[in-house]
Amino acid sequence: MKYIFKFIEYINETNILSLATLILIISYLRYLYNKKEEVEEYLGFKLVGFYMLGLFTFSFNFEYIKFVLPIGFIIYLLFIKNKERKNNIIKKKATVFGFIILCLVGINSIIYNKVEYRDRVIPMESISMDSLKDNYKILKKELGIDNQAFIEKLDLDYNKNKIKMISYTVKDINNNKYYYISDNTKSYNVYISKIYDYDEEDMLVFNPMEYNIDIEQFFDIINNVKFKEDKDADYYTILYRNELMSYEEIGNLYTIDFNDYSTKKLKSEYPIYDAAQFSQMGMKRLSEGSWEGMKSYTYLMDYKVYENNE
Repeated sequence: MKYIFKFIEYINETNILSLATLILIISYLRYLYNKKEEVEEYLGFKLVGFYMLGLFTFSFNFEYIKFVLPIGFIIYLLFIKNKERKNNIIKKKATVFGFIILCLVGINSIIYNKVEYRDRVIPMESISMDSLKDNYKILKKELGIDNQAFIEKLDLDYNKNKIKMISYTVKDINNNKYYYISDNTKSYNVYISKIYDYDEEDMLVFNPMEYNIDIEQFFDIINNVKFKEDKDADYYTILYRNELMSYEEIGNLYTIDFNDYSTKKLKSEYPIYDAAQFSQMGMKRLSEGSWEGMKSYTYLMDYKVYENNE
């Protein structure tokens, strides 16, 4: 089944299916032209016109459902079919052929969407803090994630190099996909959905309140940054949301030196804004199934300082 899915993806994502369809259309219309009952001026163009009539649709959205009406074929059946004209039989066949191609394209689109947005399980050799970046490279290649995709949110529980739980959402605008990724022993479960059911001109490309850091770079930071540790913590949790924040009070904020991934408490007389950050907090076990959050630290990947010069 895996190879069938890959074949469906391949013929849709290359020009093979489009080229084969074009060859079929040209060949059949030429066949109809050669079967003409009588000589008629511009018959080839007329056959193309009748084919296009069978192919013509009108679509509209009702709430979240898209309806497609074969309006051209309906017009043909109601107003054109029974009129006397030269080469009526082959013109009828050209119209029906257009309608058949329309149906086949629609069926293929439904199948491709089911295949393209199917759930996946992708095995890994290991899932650890050290392998986060390499694991993502495998996911990216296997799923065809665009280079400009970014993480919308991430929840990660770990103890030293061992990952207890990881769950993150990748937003791939160029491919119109959300990837919901979570660990499962030595594999990742991936659930895929559309970002929008949209007309392309209505699509929101980038939100100015998002940071959109490169995902491989982000995992480099997560793996290498020198986090604050608490001797009483049984494990640590990292939370990331792709939102730029503002801080009136500096509080427990730390900057990251990307040369050696060391951290230093931020010292600023002024508030900061457009802060891209993630937080880390130790978790202490109180009893079976009961945990308590400890001190939380916020690490800044980028920020701006608001200086009031008045």
